[in-house]
Amino acid sequence: MTNAPGIRSPRRLGRAFATAGLIMIPWLLHLSMSLPQKAMDSHWALGWVGLDSGEALALFATGRFLKRADNRCTLTATAAAALLLADGWFDVTAAAPGSEVALAIMMAVCVEIPLAIVCTVLALRLTRHPFPQSETTATGPLTAQST
Repeated sequence: MTNAPGIRSPRRLGRAFATAGLIMIPWLLHLSMSLPQKAMDSHWALGWVGLDSGEALALFATGRFLKRADNRCTLTATAAAALLLADGWFDVTAAAPGSEVALAIMMAVCVEIPLAIVCTVLALRLTRHPFPQSETTATGPLTAQST
């Protein structure tokens, strides 16, 4: 297997990331036992608007890249999927009991999770079968214009 440009040892880097994930387990256990059960946040609305803005931007960028048959849509689709799943998780876990949590679950099950699945499938398919590269994307727009 050849190394990607700029990466000396993908296996070593992979081990480092996997180790970092494992090291986080004790930290997560500590957080789960030490964080308060309830918290007040003065920037609650800003947080939700920011998260939803990120989703909108990732979905829009994915659409723009797809219209251009640009393989970078795999990156934006992956980001959109992650943001959608995070949004669904926080909507459900932060909702008040009763109709609010029922609505959050319905939104997660009917909108956020299915859309995240579509984004993930798109990214996986284009990773395996990328769009063919045109001369302008293969050489870069500046090089193509100067010739």
